[in-house]
Order: sequence, then structure tokens, then C-alpha cells
Amino acid sequence: GHFASVRNAEAVYNVRKKAAEFFGSENPENVVFLSNCTEAINIVLKGNLSKNDHLIISNLEHNAVARPSYKLGEKGVEISVFDAFNDDIEGELEKHLKNNTKMVFCTHASNVCGKVLPIEKIGKFCKKRGILFGVDAAQSAGLLPVNMKKYGIDFLCIAPHKGLFAPMGTGI
Repeated sequence: GHFASVRNAEAVYNVRKKAAEFFGSENPENVVFLSNCTEAINIVLKGNLSKNDHLIISNLEHNAVARPSYKLGEKGVEISVFDAFNDDIEGELEKHLKNNTKMVFCTHASNVCGKVLPIEKIGKFCKKRGILFGVDAAQSAGLLPVNMKKYGIDFLCIAPHKGLFAPMGTGI
């Protein structure tokens, strides 16, 4: 409760508030600071999926998404992979939909081929069906528009040291 502690807490909250506003989150308290984007992805996937759930990911996922997804698969989470290059993204996702589908998690932009996924369409697809939607925005945050509320994103994982020019060793 000393002066420096209060000032530090206010500074942290102000950054949370700016991040929430910038990415269209409704509540600054929903902004969580972590050591990197990979940690954020792991927390989202491992914290929301359990045995007998179904997860849909894209065929463009970075190891930060692929590895924890397949580890969850070893523990009873069903994994389906959709084709991110299919122009009919809703039809592509529909092909993989199951009664136990709990989440769609995908990259926003691939750092390998440059493909930008239509996350607004994917988010609307998920919202209509009551499915959680997570986005790996490590390559896009700060470079491409991302609005969680408008795009129907439940979890946005960010590597701030990239497009936001934040210090290394930060994740949101």
C-alpha cells in the first residue's frame, strides 16, 4: 500500500486499459500479462479443454498451437484440422463440426506463407453455434485490425514485442 506500489499498480492498469481499448475487449480486467504469447496459448487451450471435448485448428498453426493441441489429443481431446485456404471458410468449418466441439483456435496470420485468415467470419461462425473462439495474433497484433467484440473472439493471444514494439518477454 505504499506510494510506489500504488503508482505501479496504476501504471499496469493503464496499460491493461489501453490494450483492452485497442483490441476491443470489454473489460481491462480481462487483459492478462504473461511471459510470452506461447504461454497465453497454452493457458487458453489447457484451461478450457478437457477429455471428450473437440477442438478445431487450422492447417497453418505454429508449434505454439499445434504442440499443446496434440498433447491435449493424447489426453482425450478430439482434434480436427481445417483447410485455411478454402475460400468457403464457413463450409470448411462446418465439415469438422461435432456435437462436442468446444473451441476453434487458429492463427490470424501465418508467418510462413503470409495467409491472413478471415477471423471475423470464423468468429461469427463460432458465436452462432456457442463455440469458444481463440486467436493466435502473434504475427498480426498491431499490424492488422483486431477487434475482439466485433470479431467474436473469446481469447486473443498476443506477442507484444512484435507488432506493438513492447519489450521481449511479454505476452498478453
